[in-house]
Order: sequence, then structure tokens, then C-alpha cells
Amino acid sequence: MTELEQQALVEQARSGDRTAREALAAKWLPVVHGVALARTGDAAAAEDLTQEAFLKAFAALERLRDARRFGPWLMRIVRNAVADRFRKKQREQGQPLEVEPYEQPQPGESPVVDAWRMLPEDERLVCWLGVMQDLPLRTIAELMEMSKSRAHRLMQQGLARMRTELSHVEVQ
Repeated sequence: MTELEQQALVEQARSGDRTAREALAAKWLPVVHGVALARTGDAAAAEDLTQEAFLKAFAALERLRDARRFGPWLMRIVRNAVADRFRKKQREQGQPLEVEPYEQPQPGESPVVDAWRMLPEDERLVCWLGVMQDLPLRTIAELMEMSKSRAHRLMQQGLARMRTELSHVEVQ
């Protein structure tokens, strides 16, 4: 989908066009779900957060000033939804809020998953978007609202950490 096509869909969705909303959701669903999963490490929570992010986005579509910025705007919504859920959970459990909003898994699922989950959040997100979503670096930088050089550096650092962590793993 080109930037102009996306801009047209956003404008149509603003006027209540259900087909346009479905097209936007279909395009962005894998990315939003991937970001939620990368931030939480929990598939069920990622599904809930994905749905929540789209509901919030479509409810607030009138506030989006530049339809060309729909992707980064949607990424902010999902990242904020994750942070909000984390803060709520922390308040309910009476824990301090400075803990990272990523639930550390039990090791042993697989060496690759364990290594990926140990990456710092920005590296994890950039690697997820680049490797699992196959997005170009320019798009990743735009979605993460960072420079292309920073996105590239985070991708290189994340992949290097993964290689180091997995260097002892035998391929069967």
C-alpha cells in the first residue's frame, strides 16, 4: 500500500467507511500485534492489546492531524496501551513502577526465543519489525520515530547480541 493509498483510506475511515477501516486494520494488524508481543512476551496479552489499540485508534481518528503519519501514530497508541496495562498491573500488585514493562519469561522455551527476549526493548522491537515483519529500515525508523541510522544501529546491536547468545547452540 502506497502512502497516498493509506492517506486516502485514513480519510475514508474518518468519514465512517467500514471497508477503509478494515483495510487499514488488515495492513497494520501484523505490525501492531508484533509490537505488542515484543513488548509483553505474552501472546494472549498481545492479542488483547492489539484489539485495544485499534479500537482506540479508530475512536480517535479525528485527532490524527496528518493521515500520512497513521503508522507511527498507531505505534504510539499500542506502545502506550502496553505501558498503561503494565502500570495498572503494577498498581494492582503494589509493585514499584520502575520495572521494565516486559514480563520476563521462564527460560527454556527455545534458545532463540530466550535470546530474543533478553534483548533491550528498542533492539527487540526493531529486530522484530525487521526480521519477523520484513519491514525496510526506513519504515522501521518512521514507525519507531527515530533516525534511520539509529534504527540500523539497534538492528545491528540486537542481531549481534543474538549471534553471541546463540553461538553455543548446535543446529540439529
